[in-house]
Amino acid sequence: MKQLLRPIRRIVYAAVAAAVGFSVRLLPTRVKLVLKENSEIIRKMDYARHDIYLNIESRVENDVRLLSCAKEPETVDWIEAFFQEGDVFYDVGANVGAYSLVASSFCQRNIQVYAFEPGFLNFPQLCKNVFTNSMQQSITPMQVALSNTTGMEVFNYENLIPGGAIHTLGEPVDYKGESFKPLATQQVFSYRVDDLISQFKIPAPNHIKIDVDGIELDVLKGADQAMGSPTLKTVLLELDDGDDEAVRITEYLEAHGLVFHSKHKFVYGGESGPLSGIYNYIFQRQD
Repeated sequence: MKQLLRPIRRIVYAAVAAAVGFSVRLLPTRVKLVLKENSEIIRKMDYARHDIYLNIESRVENDVRLLSCAKEPETVDWIEAFFQEGDVFYDVGANVGAYSLVASSFCQRNIQVYAFEPGFLNFPQLCKNVFTNSMQQSITPMQVALSNTTGMEVFNYENLIPGGAIHTLGEPVDYKGESFKPLATQQVFSYRVDDLISQFKIPAPNHIKIDVDGIELDVLKGADQAMGSPTLKTVLLELDDGDDEAVRITEYLEAHGLVFHSKHKFVYGGESGPLSGIYNYIFQRQD
């Protein structure tokens, strides 16, 4: 019965949304602004240990980002297994900050998180989420991309939705290695991690999570010194299992003293489809 009701509910919701949207468009501008100012949506994320709240402005944030712990339970397990109070965490491709918030919450805010998110729609949400959870002393949002070059680069948007993903830096090539036509492009600052640390004197990372949809190796090569530092304990990357890029990344990390620890199938991958081969790989510093 529930399966039969779901498509009916979707049709009803769509019809109601269309009717409300049409009605709102007819309102005077000042009334629209009042409605917008008073329509803030803040909901609790699915982190079991502590309360974390996200600002919601899209269905992607509501349906995906709020369920980030269920979406990537291995990422949460990685944080809880390896992170310690006083550590430094680089969240590369932070999106709206779900895992930055989990790390800060788990470590009782006694951790320094640098959350890198160049996207102009996700970055404001990241900042709002940090302030909503009173974690601004622990989490530093940074609207820069990371790569193997320092300078200006083109950022390609696959969509223009708060909480959206599959955007790329440089060439418009997605995580499958296939070219796509960007919905929009924008010039953004791109930094090598080593340059960022040297120029701005920020602390080197103890842990790095990289989720950048296709340029993971470029990010790693831009962090050559950081990767070889004994202070770096673990790295987590989202990779397409078994492809040439995953092999090159594994070889690169092993050459820098980080050995394969485990891999975990992407929950939303399923048994077929474009995400079926995606895994989260964890690498650990070899003693």
